[in-house]
Amino acid sequence: MTSRQIAFIDENNCIGCAICIDACPFDAIIGAQNFSHRINFNECPGCKICIKKCPTDCIKMIKINQNKNDILEKVKYNFSRKELRIKNTQKIYTESINNQLSKLSRN
Repeated sequence: MTSRQIAFIDENNCIGCAICIDACPFDAIIGAQNFSHRINFNECPGCKICIKKCPTDCIKMIKINQNKNDILEKVKYNFSRKELRIKNTQKIYTESINNQLSKLSRN
């Protein structure tokens, strides 16, 4: 087994801004607004995108013992899952706005 690098969040310094969650294209960060976040080690490919976005510098790279090839398919799946979730959220917002507009036009 080889080691690979992944992101790690120091929860003591995390302010819960969720910027890293939005920035992660692999859906590897777990958390909610105003709460500390965590990295799902099995999903993180070590791309370092979240490090550049973090306003408190609480994300660093660490090494874990896991072959990077073990997660390649999972990373592809998570990237697609995040895109799909964003599209579905946009669809829900659009439908909600259209429903509200149609109710207003009936009145």
